[in-house]
This record gives sequence, C-alpha cells and structure tokens, in this order.
Amino acid sequence: MSNSNLLISISFLFFFISFTSTFFNDTHKCSPQQALDLLLFKQNLSSINFSFDYPLYSPCQDWLGSDYYYPIMMNWNKNTDCCKWNGVTCNHYTGDVISIDLSCGMLQGTLHPNTSLFRLPHLQTLNLAYNVLTDSQLPRDFSNSLTHLNISRCGFTGNNSWEILLLPKLVSLDLSWNYGLHMQPDVLKNLLRNSSHLSELLMPQIHIGWVSPTFLNLSSSLKSLDLSYTDLQGKLLDNIFNLQYLEKLDLSANFDLTGPLPNVNTSLNIPLKRLDLSNCGLVGSLPKSLANLRHLTSLDLSYNKLNGTLPSFLFTLPLLEDIILGNNMFSGGLPSTLFNHRSLKRLSLGRNQFNGKINGGSTQPSFIQLVNLTYLSLSFNNFTGLWDLDTLLSSLPNLQGLLLSNTGLSVITNNGSSSYVNPNFRRLGLAFCKLTLFPESLRAMKKLTYLDLSNNEIHGRIPDWAREIGANELYYLDLSFNSITGLPKFQWDGMEYLNLQSNQIQGSFPPSVCNMSRLLLLDISNNSFSGVIPQCLGNINSSLLFLHLQSNQIQGQFPTSICNMRNLDSLDISNNSITGVIPQCLRNIVSSLWMIDMGHNSFHGIIPDVYEECGELQGLILNGNQLQGEVPSSLSNCQSLMVLDVGNNKLNGTFPHWLGDLPELQALVLKSNKFHGPIETPDTYKSAFPGMRVLDLSHNEFEGHLPRTYLQNFNAMKNVVKNSTTPIYLSIGKFYTVTTAVKGRDLEFPKISVDYVILVLSNNRFEGEIPGIIGCLVSLKVLDLSHNSLTGKIPSVLGNLSEIESLDLSWNQLTGEIPQSLAHLTFLGFLNLSQNHLVGSIPSGTQLGTFEASFGGNPKLCGLPLPTKCEHRQETQLEIDGDGDGESGFTWRVVMMGYGCGTILGLVMGHVMLSTGRPKWFNAIVDAAEHIIHTRKNTRRFVYIGK
Repeated sequence: MSNSNLLISISFLFFFISFTSTFFNDTHKCSPQQALDLLLFKQNLSSINFSFDYPLYSPCQDWLGSDYYYPIMMNWNKNTDCCKWNGVTCNHYTGDVISIDLSCGMLQGTLHPNTSLFRLPHLQTLNLAYNVLTDSQLPRDFSNSLTHLNISRCGFTGNNSWEILLLPKLVSLDLSWNYGLHMQPDVLKNLLRNSSHLSELLMPQIHIGWVSPTFLNLSSSLKSLDLSYTDLQGKLLDNIFNLQYLEKLDLSANFDLTGPLPNVNTSLNIPLKRLDLSNCGLVGSLPKSLANLRHLTSLDLSYNKLNGTLPSFLFTLPLLEDIILGNNMFSGGLPSTLFNHRSLKRLSLGRNQFNGKINGGSTQPSFIQLVNLTYLSLSFNNFTGLWDLDTLLSSLPNLQGLLLSNTGLSVITNNGSSSYVNPNFRRLGLAFCKLTLFPESLRAMKKLTYLDLSNNEIHGRIPDWAREIGANELYYLDLSFNSITGLPKFQWDGMEYLNLQSNQIQGSFPPSVCNMSRLLLLDISNNSFSGVIPQCLGNINSSLLFLHLQSNQIQGQFPTSICNMRNLDSLDISNNSITGVIPQCLRNIVSSLWMIDMGHNSFHGIIPDVYEECGELQGLILNGNQLQGEVPSSLSNCQSLMVLDVGNNKLNGTFPHWLGDLPELQALVLKSNKFHGPIETPDTYKSAFPGMRVLDLSHNEFEGHLPRTYLQNFNAMKNVVKNSTTPIYLSIGKFYTVTTAVKGRDLEFPKISVDYVILVLSNNRFEGEIPGIIGCLVSLKVLDLSHNSLTGKIPSVLGNLSEIESLDLSWNQLTGEIPQSLAHLTFLGFLNLSQNHLVGSIPSGTQLGTFEASFGGNPKLCGLPLPTKCEHRQETQLEIDGDGDGESGFTWRVVMMGYGCGTILGLVMGHVMLSTGRPKWFNAIVDAAEHIIHTRKNTRRFVYIGK
C-alpha cells in the first residue's frame, strides 16, 4: 500500500511539473504585436560608440562598471521571446510587457510622440534614464497602467502638457535634468494637489518659472518633492516646514527664491527627514522653531546669505546626521553642544565668518569626539589653534573627507609614528595651513581622489612612496606655492587637475603626464623644469583645457602635437627659451582658445595667419620674441579680443588701423618694433577703439601729428567709474601682465586694474602741438609723450587729468610757461618736463617744487627747485573775446572747449564759470584752447595775470 501511494504521488508530481512547465512556457511569450512595437523602437535608435569618459556617463560607469560598455538592446531580435530581452519584464500569466528598464543603455536617437514604445497597453514602469535621446518629446497618450516613469538626463524637450495629469495610477515621476523640458505653473499645481497616488515627483532643471504662493497645498500621497533648478521665484513658502506628509523636499538652486526661513508649527509632528534649500537667496538667522523638526536627518542651507551664530539647538535634533551650512555669513564661535552630537556624519561650515579657538587640548581638535564623522569642512574661516593631523585622522576612523584650507589653523604632522587612517579616505584639503612636511599619513590613502596642499611651507623632494597615493583614483592634486624641489615618477592616469606652479622643481618635463588622458588643467609654471616639451603631450588631445608651462627653462621648438588639443582654452608657454617659428597648425585649435601667451621666448618668423575662426580669443601675447613682418589683418576676425601685445619684436609696417574694428579691445602694445609712418584715421574707423585703456606705441618710428581722432574715441579713458573699493583687474583667463614706462623707467604690472589707464607714445617722431583733447582723458594714470618733436605750449587742460600719477613730456621742443593748472594734480608722483624750451617761473607753493630733476634742459625756467631765481614775475597778456563779460571773465569759448570732450562737460564748465566768476581760471583755459577756437578780429580787451 505504501509503495502504491508513493507511485501515485510521484506520478502526480511529474504531471504537475509537466503541466506547470507547459503553462508557463505558453504564457510567458509576449504577443507578436508588442514584440513588433519593441523592435520598431529599437530600429529608430542606435548605440553610442564614442568615448565613455564623457561626464554624462560617469554615474553609469559607477553603477555598472564594465557591464556599461555593453549596449542593452544587443539581444533584442525576432527569434527570441521579448520577455527574455535585456531590460524587459513581462506579466507571468498574460505575457504582456509591464516593465522596461533601459537606463544607462547606451542608446542615442530621437523619440517622437508616436514612438511605438508608448503604444504598449499594459506598461507599468518605463525607465529611459541616462541615454542620449536628444530633442525627444513625450507622447500625448500613455498607458493608463503606468505607475513609474523615469526619463531623467535624456535630452527631452518641449512642454509637459495637461495629459501628464491623466495618468491615474502614477506613483513616481522623474523628469529631471532634461534642459529643454518646460512645465506650465498650472500643470505643476494640479500635479501637486490632485494626484491621488503620486508619491515621488522629481523635476530638477525643468523650467517652470513659478512665482511661489504664500502657502502650498500638497496631495497627502506626496512624500518626496524635488523642484531644484526650476526658476522658482518670490518669497519662500510660509508653510514650507509644516507640510504634514512630505518627507523629502529639495528647492535648491532657485536663486530668486528669497526671504527668511519661516517658523515651524510646534504643535505638529512634522515628518520631514531631508531638507535642501541651498543656492537660494535666503537671509536672516535660523529660527529656534527648527528644533521641532525632530525627524530631520539631513539639512542643507549652503550658498545663501544666512547670518547670526550657529545655534546650539541644532545639535539637539536626535536623528540629524548631515549639517551643510557652507557659503553663508554665520559668525562667532562653535557651540559646545556640537562636539557632543555623536550621530553627526557630515558637517560643512566652510566659507563663513566663524572664529575662535577650537582645540580640545594643546594640539587635540575638539572634533575627535565625533567618532561617526565621515566629512568635515571648516575651510575659509577665521579659527585659531594648532592641530595634529595624525591625531585627528586616527581618532576619526570613519572620516573620508577633511577640508581645512584657509581656516586660520596651523596643522602639524609627526611623520615619525604610524597612525590609523581610514583606507576609504578620499578628500584632503590643507592649503594655507603652515605645513612644513609632506604628511606620511597620505601613504595609507589608497583611494584618495582630492589632495590640496598648496600655499604651505613644504620643502625638499616629495618622497617616492607618494606615487602610490590614490592609485588611479586621484583626479585633483594641488602642490602649488611651496618649496618643493623634486617629484617621484608618478603614474596618476586618472588625473584631471594637476597644479605644481610656483615651486623649485627641477628636471625634465614629467613624461607620465602624457598618459593622463582625462587631464583638464596642467600648470607647472614658475619652476625650473628644463629640456623640451615632449611630442607625446599631444596624446591629451580631447580633454585638456588649460596648459600653463610659463616661467621655466624649457627649450626646443614648439611641439606641433599641441595642435591636436582641440578643446584647449588657455595656452601659456611664456618666459622660456622656446625657439623656431610659430607653427601654422595652430589654426586647428584657435577656434576654442581664448588666451594665447607665447611671450618672452625666441620665436622668429612671421605671426601666422591662422585666426580666421578666432571668435573666442580674448588675449594674444607674443611680446619679447624676434618676430618679423606685419601684424596679420585676419586678427580683425577676433571680435572678442581684449588684449593684443606684440611689443619687443622686429615687426614692421604702418599702424594696423583695422584693429579699430575690435569692439572689446582694451590693451594694445606695439612698443619696441619697427612700425613707421603717420597714424591716420581712415573714414571707416571714425569710432575706433572706444574701450582702449592701455596703449603703448613707444620706441617705433611713427611720425606726423598725434592721432587726434583716435584720442577723441578713447571713451574708456574719459571716465572710469569705480564701482567698489575692491580692485577689478583686466583678466583674459589670467591677469594680464604689462611692462610699460612709468615714472621714468620700465615697470612691470603683474596684474593691472581696469581703472589704471596708460597712454605711452614716447620715442617716436611725432611733431606738432599736443592736442587739447588729451585733457578729456581724465582717467589717465600714465601719460608719456617724451622723446618726440612736439612743439607749442603745454595745454592748460592737462590740469584736468585729476587721476594722473606719471606725466612725462621731456625731450621735445615745447615752449611757453608751465601752466598753473599742473600744480593742482594732487596724485602726481612723477613729472618730467626736462629738455624742452620752457620759460618763466615754475608754479610755486605746490608739489611741483619737489620734482628736482624734472625741469633741467630748460635754460629760461626759474624758481624752485631750480637754482635760478626769478627776478620778477612776468605779466602774461591773454586775449579775451570781446563778446565776453568783462567782470566775470565768462565767454562761450569755455563751453565750446568743453564740447571737445563732450557736451555735458562743456556745459558744466560753463556753469562753473557763471557761478564762480574766476577770471584767472577762465583765462588760463582760454590760453590752452586758442588752437581750437579762432580768435575773432573785432574789439579786444586785455586781462593781466600777475602781482
């Protein structure tokens, strides 16, 4: 009986397995129509086949590793059941396709509203995230079964219409980071209020432009809301902290969302866990009622304008793990309750105004009590104290990031005893911490990605074991501004930012740099590197943006492989000994470059005509070489050019008047070349050079009259408005350095302020009078017209140059007296009027008497500081137009003279004459303006100035 029952049971089991297998085999096959719809969808797309280093795909690499390189639809074909295709899930009983997950699928193409994918009637989940579906559009008809839709980072465009509201079962909607998508505020409001099942709504970077209401009504189902980067405007919602169902809220990067933080309703049990209001326009202090957010685990209020002290109640919230308050205006010391908050994992207080001592002992940081801390940033504050790095690292076993740059703290390291370091440590910033040794604790940081030890006192060679730091994960290394003399043979192939500038490093160019295929910035400037630039540097042909090799001892020719760097923005190889010609292949990369500095080398030949597509170029500096020929006229295509410096070469030709077509040009240096001829203004350039601030044409062979029309156009020299006490420097990606004659000698400006206006026309063959229009350039700091053949009187209008610091008119043939108006130039630090034919008395009682060497070579001058005394004050006869007012000394000639600088200035000068009635002042101006206004030959009368 027993055997019989066993046999029956076994038979039944086989029958059941056979039936079940047959049943599932029959039901698992998707319908032919749905398979066809999926194949049509595949047919309209292709697989990505370019480099996967592109930043868009880095999350996919992190998530999938090597699997990411396999296109997800490779096994989609008509010979297999679509339910077995990658990314496809079917209903076990009906065979209907219910879920499609093609995220990170390496897909590219464009989806149209009628795409067959959207016709699947039973689709519940659709995930297309992280593909390149540029210009795709959402359909008007979705499956009513859809519960989860994710099209984040795909490139969808267009407007989200009302049809999105007709998905009754929608639980999760992720439209984030589709820069071309828009949603009308009314659609959003209805989504928030009326979606009965919607639990998660993620819309970062979707343009909405909603002026937020005072209060916000949300569906009770909504638990997570992300409206970051959506152009929300207006005051922060009054009930933002009192939404009874919301657990996650992100309104960050809505820069026009303003106001103080509202109060929390203390009578409610608010479930909010994660709050991000960073990068808004929030002001004021943190309200005490925030202490009622008892479920809060993460708080990010960084990048606002919040102020006050750091409240102690913040550290009584029992579940709070992340406090991100960087880039605000908090001040004062840190509360003691902070150091007892053992649950704290991430604390970011950088870039505030905190101060005070934060040591627990002699060199023990108080933070060693926070044993769960994984990230600590105190950078850019005003703390004091001395911290032991080894003690801190060994006391915080979970620490992965430590940023102490510019804290005011001094950091020491023992380097003599081994201490524990978290093997997962990733970020270390210790700039400006007075470190004297390269920390040995770095040796254990095998996963380090970010290291900043710049602006310290580290000296000597970097130890050989440093090559092991971070392995291939180190992408940021800044050792600049130390006294390092040597480097190990490193192999950091994943490096993106390498800054070694301003050390004392010797030796040849590090060849391992050629293997850094992801490098964005390479700066080894201001060292003692020698040898040649290796051709293999061109291997970094797709990523490199900044290549700065200046101020070394590099020799050899310019490597043509650099011409392969098609994304290069800034190229600086100045102050080396590089020889040869500037290669023509530079045209391959000039379209992306906005700064080229090859100055102070030994280049010869001509400036190549390679700038047909140079619309981004802001600075071209080729000074201090041996270049010949003319300045190529194709530079007129560089409409963004701000600085052109080709001084100290062997260039020739006439003045390149076509440069007047460049609307942004602010600095033009042609000094010390062989330019010749008159500087004439063609009719087509009557409004040239309106932005000119620095013009140096010295040491050439220009001749004729000073370029009056060009001087008239220098509007930027007429009035530089100082908007703040903080100087603004002329920048072309780096601060522009100019060397020009100031105070009688060549002076280098490592960076030049935009309000430091310079006009140097010395050492040429200019003749004729000094045009009075120069008196309109009232923002001039430096004016040098020396070593020419200028004649006539010194115009009294030069007394209008109220900002002038250096004035040199020496070695000309100027005549007449020194105008009294020069005595009122209160900022004048250098004056040279020597070697002219000036006569009369030097204006007394002013600072002019302190310039001892400024008046030599004028034998008919007298008075201090010269040894020749004036026997008597000569009365000067001035002609006055008979149409004037005899008592006030006013005529309309003063208005007309001001009109040369501008109508407003002329009227102002006239008003001053009417209101002050100062004939001496008036007559001095008339004397200077006689070459502009013709003297009428009618009844005249005379006014005498003298004692």
